[in-house]
Amino acid sequence: MVEIKNVDIIYNKGMYNEKKALDNFSLKIEKNEFITIIGHNGAGKTTLFKVLTGSLTPDSGKYIINGREIKKVRSHILFKKIGIVYQNPDSGVFPELTIEENLILGKKRGMRGLGFSKYDSLDLLTGLGIGLEKRLKTKVKELSGGQKQSLAMIIAVSSKPSMLLLDEHTAALDPKMADKIMNLTLKINKELNIPVLMITHNMNLTEKYSQRIIEISGGKISSDIFAEENSSSGKIFCGKNMFITEVV
Repeated sequence: MVEIKNVDIIYNKGMYNEKKALDNFSLKIEKNEFITIIGHNGAGKTTLFKVLTGSLTPDSGKYIINGREIKKVRSHILFKKIGIVYQNPDSGVFPELTIEENLILGKKRGMRGLGFSKYDSLDLLTGLGIGLEKRLKTKVKELSGGQKQSLAMIIAVSSKPSMLLLDEHTAALDPKMADKIMNLTLKINKELNIPVLMITHNMNLTEKYSQRIIEISGGKISSDIFAEENSSSGKIFCGKNMFITEVV
């Protein structure tokens, strides 16, 4: 379980352009949850991710992972606990190395030393159905954007993190590849029991895959809705401060 409690993030503190990017912000992320974060540019979505990855230290409030408050934790420990995939596929891979070398290094995320232990990510790679498991000696720079993003996803979870953060991770992909990536995302969430927190502007993906949708506005949660299965109409989202959305 991951939780942030009463967190404030203030940019340009004490200056004329001071801005509260997160305002007494609280969020609890339970095991196996698939949460999508939506909101306008500047609402606080990216700031939230920076707090969760340790890039920003809250001005006040608490950050808790599995019951342990994160304060001055060593960066390599937090790096192992939080997996993240960005919009740019090159951000999550080592282009000059082979697929195999990327998988091995991914397994060592957040660990000291570079002992080359066997990796157990090959099943995820094979399950994608795009043939990367047959090209382990291929340098990653030779792959397409979608193939790189697939590999980045697997690297992000190979150390079995406490949470997976996805920052517009399908935005640069064609619809067919984006669907494959989302199916991999769902597999990671369900089969590896890793909670997922996804930022996206794609409402079709949001409605299709999310269990919970959180809207951020002005550094606060303006709505928090949950999915419920309905036998006649599929998935229904309902919750405080937001209209009900049906997904057939």
